[in-house]
Amino acid sequence: MTNSVTTHGHGDVGWQSDAALAYAIFRLTFGVNICFRGIVRITVNGLDQFSAGLMKQFEPTWFPPFAISSFGHVIPWVETAVGLLLIVGLFTRPALVIGGLLMTSLTFGTMFLQNFDLAWLQLTYAIAFFLLLAARSWNVISLDRMLGKN
Repeated sequence: MTNSVTTHGHGDVGWQSDAALAYAIFRLTFGVNICFRGIVRITVNGLDQFSAGLMKQFEPTWFPPFAISSFGHVIPWVETAVGLLLIVGLFTRPALVIGGLLMTSLTFGTMFLQNFDLAWLQLTYAIAFFLLLAARSWNVISLDRMLGKN
């Protein structure tokens, strides 16, 4: 049996359902979190300062400095883009996949530094990406749905 308030009569979650509202709020909140991580790194701290901080952290490792510097200049832009896409709910699936893979790469580096507390925080972010991707069928209140993208 379907409820006309929560579904469209064929099993889809309706925009008024608790699931759709919860998903939209979580996606929006997580998008703001990720987006502003990038914006602050770009505008307040500056890309060069952020990158220099990463290079200093990774001095004891075998990672080449040019790779760390390049990564440090790219991360904030990726965070900002992923966050903006999540905020508006556009290209949600690719944004979540890219964000999840970014967390994988960050965790890879963090484990080389043996910063296990930060690795746990990164795992928390990875779980948020997982939950949003796994429950994407609830992504009804979004530009994706308005534009007919799946």
